[in-house]
Amino acid sequence: MQRIAILGSTELSQRLIHAFETTGFARVVGLLDDFVAAGEERHGRPLLGPLAEAPALARRGAFDAVAIGIGYRHRDARRRAFAFLREASVAVATFVHPGACIDPTARFAEGCIVMLGACVDMHAALAENVFLSARCYVSHHVTIGAHSYVAPAVTLGGHTAIGECAFLGIGTTTADGVCIGSNTQTAAGAVVVGELPGDVLAAGVPARVKRQLSPRSPAGPTTANAGGDAPAPPGSDG
Repeated sequence: MQRIAILGSTELSQRLIHAFETTGFARVVGLLDDFVAAGEERHGRPLLGPLAEAPALARRGAFDAVAIGIGYRHRDARRRAFAFLREASVAVATFVHPGACIDPTARFAEGCIVMLGACVDMHAALAENVFLSARCYVSHHVTIGAHSYVAPAVTLGGHTAIGECAFLGIGTTTADGVCIGSNTQTAAGAVVVGELPGDVLAAGVPARVKRQLSPRSPAGPTTANAGGDAPAPPGSDG
């Protein structure tokens, strides 16, 4: 069984500990967090240190891989953390829950996490570091861009294309062939029937743009307790 360190110490990390260990995927040996002192404990696991120490810890054999437990409010922090780990040659864990329904032709890049009850249909493709929550349905030929976060019970129609660092709120539904731009957020229950540009918040049935969001910043904190993203819409997860 591989040994995993989780980046972040919030409730999402607790959920990942539960998923990894109850399925026999991995033993979680500790957490990494820039904002909690090493040696403290969260969710029954020790804090190993900040993200910057992950390469040295990995070289010393403290863990085999890092799972990114940073939630939807900090998607750009998810992106920066993944890039840092990749540059440092630290393995990023990929996890597909055995209770998910996955077509053999579906593709998952490094760092993807697919939770219980998700269904991913033929020729769907998830790019690096995508988080797919419980009971999502990803139809055929859907593409989801790197570092995006999909909340529970989202349904994506065939040939939907999602940009990078997007967030789809609980119960979002898309029609076939819809394109949603990078860093765009949908509120809970949104029904997307047409193209959404990048950097907007959309809500409603049908979904309409409610406001512009600030483009993601290349600088800022990297772990789950950090700020820096636009406020998440209501009905969100993680």
